[in-house]
Amino acid sequence: MHVYGEIIGTLTAPKGIKGTLTVPQYVYPPAYSGAYEITPSAEAQTLETDSFYMNGNVIINPIPSNYGLITWDGSTLTVS
Repeated sequence: MHVYGEIIGTLTAPKGIKGTLTVPQYVYPPAYSGAYEITPSAEAQTLETDSFYMNGNVIINPIPSNYGLITWDGSTLTVS
């Protein structure tokens, strides 16, 4: 995190710098309000979180038991 401020004052030699340092309040990005829990599927899924503050962990559920396994040996397609 970077915080930038502004110094307003005068520089006098040999006494140094005299002035006031003003640091703006850090502003967090908006909170993410989408899904925090997802289940794998046949299609790619994207959680649009790029410019949001996350309030918790993303949970990726296990592959559902009703998903089948598809294998191909070059001549036979098997669904199990």
